Amino acid sequence: MARSLWSLGALLVLLGLAAHVFGWDSLLEIPEAAIAAIRAAPATYGVVALGVLLMLVARMMGRRRG
Repeated sequence: MARSLWSLGALLVLLGLAAHVFGWDSLLEIPEAAIAAIRAAPATYGVVALGVLLMLVARMMGRRRG
């Protein structure tokens, strides 16, 4: 639990610093660009999403074993 909270805190710090450097408007364009890329090539990003899902499942299985 502590590791997850640490990771979340680090992510929020990075997000805050990125927002300060680049501005919130620039950061909010990233999700819009990602959605446009997914719509342009859905099969490619489907394979990427499946890979990420398999990586998450493998990590969760590894945590159960110790």
